[in-house]
Amino acid sequence: MTRRKRLIKTGLAIALASVTAASVLTISATRVNSLEVPLQKRYDFGPSDSSVVADYLKVTEESIYSKETGYGFSDIANVMAIYQEEAHGIERDFISYSNTAFLVDLPNGDYTVSVVSGDIHEPTEFGIRAESIQKVENTSLHAGQITESDFEIAVIDGQLSIELTGDQPKINAIVITKLPNRQAAKHPTVYVASDSTAQTYKRDLKPQAGWGQMLPSYFNKKLTIANHAIGGRSSRTFYTEGRLDNILRELKPRDFVLIQFGHNDATSFVPERYTPVADFKEYMKTYVTGVRQRAGIPILITPVGRRDFDPETEKFNTSFLEYKQAMEEISKDLDVLLVDLNTSSREYYDELGPEGTRSVFLHVDEGTYSAFPEGKTDDTHFQEYGADQIAKMLSEGLVKLDTTLAEYYKS
Repeated sequence: MTRRKRLIKTGLAIALASVTAASVLTISATRVNSLEVPLQKRYDFGPSDSSVVADYLKVTEESIYSKETGYGFSDIANVMAIYQEEAHGIERDFISYSNTAFLVDLPNGDYTVSVVSGDIHEPTEFGIRAESIQKVENTSLHAGQITESDFEIAVIDGQLSIELTGDQPKINAIVITKLPNRQAAKHPTVYVASDSTAQTYKRDLKPQAGWGQMLPSYFNKKLTIANHAIGGRSSRTFYTEGRLDNILRELKPRDFVLIQFGHNDATSFVPERYTPVADFKEYMKTYVTGVRQRAGIPILITPVGRRDFDPETEKFNTSFLEYKQAMEEISKDLDVLLVDLNTSSREYYDELGPEGTRSVFLHVDEGTYSAFPEGKTDDTHFQEYGADQIAKMLSEGLVKLDTTLAEYYKS
């Protein structure tokens, strides 16, 4: 069965299911919910004078977005439609567009998206970026080759944005289907969205470790901790690489998401990850909103301090002050739970002093560890001992919050 026929058959099957569900009036409420037909939107792309496949909405080179239609292009200046008489159905026409996005208004939630692309006469090179996330890498197709690309996406702002990438992008059709809402588990999962200070490291990098790696030691095994932290990411790149999207599409009601950023957001000398404070606050709002929409519980963690001290007083400086304050402002404005790890870690460093903190951070002598044969002096990342101490103070902060996490804490 061709992909074109499969898409059409799926649409007919869903229509039939709708009629069947509507006709059985005596069925119990529970059974009705189980048979509820998911929201689905189908779009056929082509010239304004070509016909449209049954059960699809027509998208042409003139379809500019409006609130009334709820879909369309943000700009039609670079939209071109092609009709091919020799083909049939979905494959007979397509639209090529660049420097614009196809927008679809949708209820917030998680969706599967199927995109049909190809051209019977000419080659196609296309990729798909959804919600600023590259969901389909650039792919080359021969003339006559039609392909269907499927991906899942979390919609947070009430609208799905789809951009095409590649040198010869073409789109024949899109089918968007709402995924069912997930149910809460017996015990929650704690997701960690962060950077290298929280990352889980492989054994061959011993003794380097992150606080997310050590956090399970302070909670019993009924609580699952899913550490998505990864080095070099800011709040912006964690989002654009689809890492927040991955969490949101797994998140169940009453799950937790610990959100700590600031280290890489502040690196103005690395433009690909630098995030000005104003933008940082917008990303934090997006994280919080996405988690709450799925009935999860966001917890903001102010960025853990670096080994940065005044050489005269030997007192430690506040790291990433503007980003710490931004998180505190978001916590207040949106009534979000917050643990001030920035302050508690700095106070801990002050207790140890500059020399004592060498055992906390990644300061190792030459020839001590195979991962660092020449030694290492790193005032940002932690040794296992330091990561464990940071995880300990974070866990203590978490259990003081009014949540169920206290039930799982190893006192």
